[in-house]
Amino acid sequence: MHFKQLLILALLFSMPVSAAYKWTMPDGSVIFSDQPPHPDAEKITLTPTQTFSAPPITTKASDKKADTEAKPAPTYSSLRITQPANDESIFDNTGNITVVFSSEPPLLSREGHQISVKLDGTVVATTTAAQLLLPNVDRGSHTLRVSIVDKEGAELITSDESIFHLHRTSILHPKPGAPN
Repeated sequence: MHFKQLLILALLFSMPVSAAYKWTMPDGSVIFSDQPPHPDAEKITLTPTQTFSAPPITTKASDKKADTEAKPAPTYSSLRITQPANDESIFDNTGNITVVFSSEPPLLSREGHQISVKLDGTVVATTTAAQLLLPNVDRGSHTLRVSIVDKEGAELITSDESIFHLHRTSILHPKPGAPN
């Protein structure tokens, strides 16, 4: 075949055509057409051309918005009370208890997360700091538990319970070893 005939064939097969016809001229040249101008034309069945749809294009602003909407809530793997230690005895006449806690990953306060501190089952404080001072706690044994809560107040993770024993001296119970 000549280059011209190959070019015509390529063009014919690349164009969307519902029907094609082929016939041979008296000089031996082969003609292709989408309409049968010659009575000897043979109809050629063409397979439908393959088409592809391009993926949707997103703008950078919508990408950022989609990232923030699709981002799952961070998962905390651990939350623990490091001070006071479980079953620790604390001697403090003012009743001030320093509570220190840690989490993995660290608290995400920029997302509205806070630490909720429960003393004897009652929420006594919320904070975004890694430690907190509980003032004027009564003498005796107490339970302490901390939770990370989101901005709606839903608990994301809760620590194990820690028990501490606060000793405060009194006239009836002076500090052991003190002179009477």
